[in-house]
Amino acid sequence: MLSFACHRTPEETPTPIEAGAPSPLGSLAGMPAALGGAAGADAGAGPDAGRADLRDFCTDAYTADATRLSERCTPQDLGFARGMARAASNLCADDMNVAVARGRASFDPDAAKQCISMLKASDAPRSSDTDTFFQHFPCDRVLLGMQTEDQPCRFSIECKDGLACVGYAIGADGACKKPPKAGEACTQQRFASLLNEEAATMHHPECAPGAWCDGKTCQPRIAAGQACVNAASCAAGLACVMGKCGKIGAPGAGCFSTSDCAFGSWCNRTPEVLAGGTKGKCEPKRPASAICPAVDACKGRCDMPKLPDGGEPTTGRCIATCGSG
Repeated sequence: MLSFACHRTPEETPTPIEAGAPSPLGSLAGMPAALGGAAGADAGAGPDAGRADLRDFCTDAYTADATRLSERCTPQDLGFARGMARAASNLCADDMNVAVARGRASFDPDAAKQCISMLKASDAPRSSDTDTFFQHFPCDRVLLGMQTEDQPCRFSIECKDGLACVGYAIGADGACKKPPKAGEACTQQRFASLLNEEAATMHHPECAPGAWCDGKTCQPRIAAGQACVNAASCAAGLACVMGKCGKIGAPGAGCFSTSDCAFGSWCNRTPEVLAGGTKGKCEPKRPASAICPAVDACKGRCDMPKLPDGGEPTTGRCIATCGSG
């Protein structure tokens, strides 16, 4: 499992990264950059090319919690964390260099210093498995878009705050626009974006308030209790829970999958729980040494070794990872 997502365009070669997977490895995992791939075919840069200050920022960001990790990680976990930090740092440097080299975004060294100081001070809070440090001030101000309305863009991050990149297609620029209203064309930043979708939309909403982008057109957001497509389709403050817009499930609530449950919980759908119906039950993630019937049931990781006959196990044991408990 990794702490960041790789968003590359279809014609680019993906890096060997498990996209979007969460990781329990301290604040390295807690505040991933979710970068990956603005460089790709356009840049051909690599970790030793481009501006040194951008490379230094990326390296510092991913090693900011090195002391805390070394104090609470086993040697195996620490080696894994350091390897992930190097991979994330290289992607970060490539992507930031490409954005700045195009002259469509600027790097703020003061915000970068403040960001590193914040990451060194403590593990930043998380609200989801995809939460990144670019979603937290001052890290969200390190890279700033410079393109004004109607100027060309490839990603929304290249636009000034409040503008979205609309109409981008592979090989063709879009244009920075005010967020489209319901019924108007929109463009999702699902791949080849410097920031993951949640971080990008903080300052560059894909659609105007009250609407969401289905990939082609802005649609009205869905009210509580109505059938939904995903969390983005629901009204502000709601998530798509068991197929309907509503509040994310607290421990004890019904669920179909862990995404229906609050952060720090998992959806227990063991036969014992399902015996009374089709719904699972949201439960707090389990601590070290507890039995785990699913890979997402633990605060750390669920160790499920193969059975002696080579078969797949149905339960495992929770293992603490870097002080996860």
